[in-house]
Parts: sequence; C-alpha cells; structure tokens
Amino acid sequence: MDIERGNIEILFQKIHYLDIDGQCGFSKRTDVSVHAYNRIERKLYIWYSEKVFPNMTEDERNNGYLLACEHMKDALGKNPSVFRLITAISQKLLSLDGDEIKCKFDQMLRWREVSFPLGQDIFTCAYLADYDLNSGFETKCFSWIPIIKSDNDRLHNILKKGIAENHFHLAGSTKVFELNWLSLMNKVNDRIHDFKKMRRTFQERSTDPFRDFLKRESFYAECQRAALYRVYLFAVLKRDNYLIEKLKKLLCDLRMGIKPEEIVTEIQDAIMLAKNLYGAKLGETVFDYALEKSIINENSNECRLLAGERKFLYECFKHTVSGLFTDNEKNLFYAYLVIRTDFRGEIIQTNSRVGFANFSNYQDRKEYFIEGKKPYEDELVRLALNESLRKKHMISLEARICPKKNSAMLHSTLKNYESIVRHGTGDEAYDKLIYVLHFPKDFDKPFVHGIPRNDDVRRTSARQARSIAALLAKKMEINKHIKGIDACSSELACRPEVFGQVFRYLSDTLVICNEVWEKAVRTGYKTRNLHTTYHAGEDFFDIADGLRAIDEAMLFCGLKRGSRLGHALALGINPDEYYGFKKYTLMISKQTLIDDIVWLFCKANEFGCQMDSSLKTRLEEEYYDLYEEIFGNSAGDGITPSIYDYYQSWKLRGDHPGLYKLDAEAFNKKITHTELERFDRYQFNDKVDHNLRKNERYRALYHAYHYEKQVRMKGSEITEFKAGQSYSSLIRQIQNHMIRQLVCRGIGIETNPSSNYLIGTIQKYEEHPILRFNARKLRNVDSNMSLSVSVNTDDQGVFDTLLENEYALMALALKKAKDKDSHPLYDQEDIYEWVDYVRRMGMEQIFL
Repeated sequence: MDIERGNIEILFQKIHYLDIDGQCGFSKRTDVSVHAYNRIERKLYIWYSEKVFPNMTEDERNNGYLLACEHMKDALGKNPSVFRLITAISQKLLSLDGDEIKCKFDQMLRWREVSFPLGQDIFTCAYLADYDLNSGFETKCFSWIPIIKSDNDRLHNILKKGIAENHFHLAGSTKVFELNWLSLMNKVNDRIHDFKKMRRTFQERSTDPFRDFLKRESFYAECQRAALYRVYLFAVLKRDNYLIEKLKKLLCDLRMGIKPEEIVTEIQDAIMLAKNLYGAKLGETVFDYALEKSIINENSNECRLLAGERKFLYECFKHTVSGLFTDNEKNLFYAYLVIRTDFRGEIIQTNSRVGFANFSNYQDRKEYFIEGKKPYEDELVRLALNESLRKKHMISLEARICPKKNSAMLHSTLKNYESIVRHGTGDEAYDKLIYVLHFPKDFDKPFVHGIPRNDDVRRTSARQARSIAALLAKKMEINKHIKGIDACSSELACRPEVFGQVFRYLSDTLVICNEVWEKAVRTGYKTRNLHTTYHAGEDFFDIADGLRAIDEAMLFCGLKRGSRLGHALALGINPDEYYGFKKYTLMISKQTLIDDIVWLFCKANEFGCQMDSSLKTRLEEEYYDLYEEIFGNSAGDGITPSIYDYYQSWKLRGDHPGLYKLDAEAFNKKITHTELERFDRYQFNDKVDHNLRKNERYRALYHAYHYEKQVRMKGSEITEFKAGQSYSSLIRQIQNHMIRQLVCRGIGIETNPSSNYLIGTIQKYEEHPILRFNARKLRNVDSNMSLSVSVNTDDQGVFDTLLENEYALMALALKKAKDKDSHPLYDQEDIYEWVDYVRRMGMEQIFL
C-alpha cells in the first residue's frame, strides 16, 4: 500500500470520530494529546499504522507519521490540515477537461484504490474547491456522472462505436450509499427500525488503548451526530444566524455529554426548517435541503440528487482553506467526513474480505434507508437507468430484476420503470432497455421428512415462473423488453438443479407482443423464446465445485447456443494460485466433496484427461469412504455403487425430486404420460436418457439424496480435503476441455472485472480470467480456446464503477503487466485491438 493512501485510511477510516477535538464532553487523558484537523495525535497514528502498514517497523511508521504531518502543511510550511491530504492526492490523480472532471488514465488503478473506501465525491469536490480558489472560478454544476471517467480519448473513441451492458443488477447499480445517506441525513428521527436491521457491522471497528474510557455511541447515535454537524455547517455556509444559534445550543448539549438520541427531535426540527427554507422540490418532494432552489436549474439531469451533497462538500472544502470556517467548524467537518465514511463502509463493500457471502451481506443492505419510500425508490431507478441509457453509444442495457409474486405486480413494476425512463430520456433510450428476470437462490431449511432439498426455493421459483409466463401470454407491449431469465445470489445456497424445471419451462416460452406479432405477419419476422443466462462458477468451495456448477447449469437448465454464463471464474482462474492461496486445504461439506470427486473423476475420463495414478487411487478411496459414511445402504441392495453408478444418478438431479417418491409402476407411467399443465411437462430433463431413470439403483440413490435423513445430516458435516499439485494439474486440464466445449456450443461469458476483483481471490486486474477465456489480439492461442466474452459492471453502484471504466481498468492493467524480466507483457496497439474486439463481442452477446 502506498504511503499517501495509507495515511488517508488512518486519518479518515481508522481514527474514531470521538477522538477528534471537541466531539464530546469527556475529560482528556493527560498521556494523550489532542487529535484535530490540524494536528495528528502521534500515539493514535502509530497504533493504527501497525494495521495499515503491517510490514513496517515502528521506526518506519514513525517516519510515516512525520511525512503525514509534512503533507498537511501548505506551500509555506504552515497551516496544517488533514483536508490537504485529500486535495494533494486529488491533484495527482485528477484533471479538468473543460468543466468535466476526469481521472488521469495512468492513475486509474491507484484512483480506484484511493477513492473506493471514502467515495469519489470527497476527492472530486476537494479538487474542484482547490481549483476554483486558485483560478477565481466558481463551479455551478454538481450533477456530473456518478463515477468519473478516464482522460484516455483513444479508448473512449473506441467505445463510442457502441457498447452493451449485459450484466446489470438494477437495484445494485444506483448510488446506493449516496441515496441511503441523503435519506438518513434528511430524516434522522424514527429510524431505530432501520438500524435494527443492521444487526452487526461489517467493518473492523476503531479501537485504541488510549481512549477506552470514552463510551462508544450506537451506530444510530453516530449518524444522528453526523446529521447535526451537516445541518449546522450548512447553516454556517448560508450565514443563517437563526439556524446557527438554534443548532449551537444542540452542539453545546453534545459537548456537555447529552446523548444524540435525547436531542434527535430538535435535530430533525432544524432539518425540516432547512428543507422548507432552502430545499428544491422535485415533483412533490424535497429530498435534500442541500439541493437548493438556487442551484436546481444548473443541476436538473439524472444525477440531480447527488448535486446537493457535492455542493455542500465543495463549499466546506473551500471554507476550510479560505479561513471562513473556525477551528471548531473545521473539526466538525472532519468528524462529519469520518462518520460519513464509516456509514459508507456499512453499505458499500469496502472491507477486504473475499467470498460471495461478504458481498451478499452488503447487498441485503442496499435499500435499508430508502425502502418503502417511493420517491427515493423512483430516484434509485432514475439514477441507475437514465444516466446509462442517455449515452448514444450505449446500444443495449440488460437490467436484471427479480420476478414478482404474480403477473400484475410484475407488470406494474415494469410499467413504473418505463414511465421513469420515458419521462427522463425519451422513447429512443427506452428502446435500448431490456430485462432479464433473475430467480434468487436461498439456503436450504433443516431436514423435514418427505420434503426435498431447497423445497422453498423450488416452490417460490415455480410460482414466479408461472407469473412470468402469465404476463407474456397477455402479449402486451412490455413483452418486447423481457428477453431472458437468470438465477442470481449465492451459488453456495443452492445448485442449478433447483432451477432446472423453471429454466426448461421458460426457455420454451414464446415471447409475443401484439406490436411484434403484427410485424411478424407483415415481414416474416420470427418471434423469440426467452434466452437463458446463469450465475455459475462465481463462488465455490473448490474449483471443481465451481466447474461442476457450470456443467450442471448446462445439463439441468438447458443452456444452449446463444446462452451465457455469469462470471464463470472457476473456468479461468489459475488452479496453482488458487490452491496456493488456500494453502492447498479446503473446508467443504461431505456431500459437496463426494459430488465433486465423482464429477471430477468421471469428467476426466470423458474428456480423456491424464490423471496421476496415485491421484486416481486416492479419489476412488475418498469416494468409497465418503459413500459408506453418508449413504450406507441407500441403494437398497447391499452393494456399494461404483463411481460410475453414482455419476449416472447425479445426472437425474435435474428432474423434479417429487417424481422419485413414486413407486416403480407409477414412475414408469409418468415417463410416458403427457401432463395437462404445461409447467409439469418439464419435470423430466429431456437431456437425460430415460434408460437412466429406469435403473432402480440410480433412482434409489437420487431418492436418498433428497429424502433420507441420514444422508442429509451426514452430508452436511464439514470435512477437510487436501489438494495437491497433481490435483491442481487435473483441474487445469478439465478447465481447458470445458472451455473448448463452451466454444463449440456457442455459450458466452459475462465478465465483471471490478466485481470479481472485490469478491474473488484475484489480486490484480491482469489476473482476471477474461484473459484465459479469450486472449486473441494479445497473444497466440490454441484453436477453439477463445470464448465469447463481454465486459460488464454487475452492480455498478455497489462497486463504484462504470462500464467505460471497466474497459479502462483492464486496458491499464494490461499496459502495466510485466514479464519475468520486467518488460511490458503486451504491446499497446494489441491492447487497444483487444479492447475493441471485446467491445464487439459484448454487442454480439445482446439478447435479441
């Protein structure tokens, strides 16, 4: 970690806001001096720097402290200020092109690392404040795009030929932190139920041994304090003496030890007064008092809701430099930024933990403070969709949303989105919007006799699938925007087998609307079935586990030519690096392990892979040991099934498990019987031969997998598995064969670089599997080893990214990549050709 970035982390993330001078009424310890905007408390710095700079000695950390103190001073070596660290790094990373702030292309990777924890607005507003003070200019427009772009004109000219966003979760693609923060800062009372949803914090909480006598406030109280600081500083900026005096009394109460909870009503009264006096109405709602009536004309685009907070930050930064803020007000602003950053870290995944579970925890919080507040919910959609759709070069935007309980609710939701987009951007932009309805996965409930695995998800998705089909059957105009289906959320929760029937049913459903039908009659244009994509191979207990999920998605869910896989990291991640990262030790459930071993063993034989004889023996022994432990005599004939038998039984998992409760006679009738209800006709997976189903041993194994308590209980137990070098080598071979298989089947991959960088085990952007999937234009590749790939954002609000920036980050990472002799690994011309090539593949992946 570079020193400047680390110092910003210490001062704005690690040091607690109550450590800042003037934040509480408790007495100071004599062995600890004051920490403030203009003075870093050395003991606090040294304490936290041990965590931020773990590889430094204490003497080196002391030098870091001295360097931070120097960086706080102005050009004359005077007037130290923590805000100067923000301004200084902004000047190094940002530039102004006309009135548009951009990031210097060569600094994109560093910009991402520096800005992501605190949010870009703190840095961009500090940069503008400094620029305007030096130039005599005054910024009027604060509604710039949510995430700034690079200054690489050549890259942007390539992208202006047309780009497609093929993996865009709607709810996670807005500015979730900013909307939640604005909602909270403008309505801070009666929020206890919202904070109760946040049962625990996801960040490492700031603690130090010097001020442990300070009683910690609740997270809600912390935010109440921030709301008071914000409205007070706003009143100072407006020179509203009445509001200033009213709020000074509340600040005095805090310093006297009064809890924020005891004065929250008075804080809210002051906020309401500010809203009435200064806030601009958007429709019938004043969202933010800082979004003033006086600036709304210059800030009326899709990003309008961001303008108030940005102007507030901009003016505060100017006041800290110009001397218009008192020392106390500068400390209040410092504390406000620290609390704001702390709250951001509970909404945006800024911690360094890997795995989908960590991301999912954040994902669940994205609407906590705006849920049920329709004006904010509409702004969420407006900010997510309209800014992207307005771009001329955005050819298609594929928004992922969850199905609803019934067709009426789904239709109402989609019509609301249509109204927001049409009103904000017009028909041309709306025509670029398509929907993919994604079924959320969820974890299984404890065993209940007679109930199969993941029964709740099966029932819910079946109900939702019928509601989708019912809507499509009405042939309304909205149908032409519904293009496909997906399954999202944690792969560890349930496997593709759970959605097999739903996918087969909906992918065989014709999408017709009257407008398209008339066109078909007139021109011979053919209507389409729903397309399919599936989140697979993103999160896994072992690479074999992720590869099996990809295979299951193809086998059970009927993925075919033109279908796509979301992420598919297991297909391209480097096995040696992955197992090295895991210390070659995997913690995994016994059921998952036996399934992975059987699948890996049999797939290796199918593909003709070379398997080390000792590994082959070990896998067979592991299988028989696990089988006896989990299944015992579940096959019913006293003979342990071979690995091959188990594998054949695994192929039946795409069938509805309820069929396997029938006796042999009734089951065989089901095979030949045509169901009256269309949904039930997809209970059997037509990709699997009926002869497998007629085998009693295979049926018995599949039945035991779902309905025997011992199998479920024993299978859920956790065990340790050691993966060695020969195991890693086999995984590599399987990956290569599966890549060739997907190429031949015409199935593409939706990659999401920043998402995978934050969730997965990838340490650098140039390590992203997209280069394993398709490195044509960059290096020579074997035939049929180049998959169709697209670059996407996934959750651009959660990951603070932009589609153009995803391309820029990959291009810069490739430019910086070095070979073993520290020479550039890729030619720059080849990099731009590759970017253009991937851009075109993204457009070719659009669901028509």
